[in-house]
Amino acid sequence: MVIIPARDEGPRVGAVVRAARAALPGVPVVVVENASADDTVRAASEAGAEVIHSAPGYAVATRAGFVHARERGAEWVVTLDADGQHPPEAVPRLLAALSDADLAIGSRFLGDAGYRIPLARSAAIHALGLWTSLLSRQWLRDVTSGMRALRRPVFESFADDYPSDVADANVLVRAVRCGWRVTEVPVPMRPRSGGDSQHGGLDGAAFALRMALYAARETRR
Repeated sequence: MVIIPARDEGPRVGAVVRAARAALPGVPVVVVENASADDTVRAASEAGAEVIHSAPGYAVATRAGFVHARERGAEWVVTLDADGQHPPEAVPRLLAALSDADLAIGSRFLGDAGYRIPLARSAAIHALGLWTSLLSRQWLRDVTSGMRALRRPVFESFADDYPSDVADANVLVRAVRCGWRVTEVPVPMRPRSGGDSQHGGLDGAAFALRMALYAARETRR
């Protein structure tokens, strides 16, 4: 199952859904709409997605997707952002990685990133990656990538217990320390085709600091 959390992504989500359906024929594509004020629901439905709803928040929406996948009996889940940054055509490579891993991350930092990442943002992601690697005791690079493939035991666990505030590097620390096999797959990505990113500007710096704190808290679980 493909899960796409989406809030106010009406101009973009339809193209993402269509690309995901083309890359994975017959696989359910579920958009988790969380408090949109635009036509996200209509655009996703017209593109062929099943639309479910959650309370506001990316992490809350992602968990709702995991719960839905569990209820539907999915064997694996892939999460994609609704902003057009993640190429659905690369999903089969993540699924292939699940033959030897429990969680696979689509990584911009294992080859061609696909676009020019702003220097400040790249530096922040690398710093957070180093911190995450130290905490998890496994070398991880693209710890803020929302393009991930998860086997059933992982997303079922997250369906029961998932951070409601922010869920990024911290859940990777949890995954590794739980004994799940985590790997990264090189995936060239694209710049956002519009909308606002939670990782940009001063808000992005505050997000990185909060994420570093939450990742550290995972070591005490």
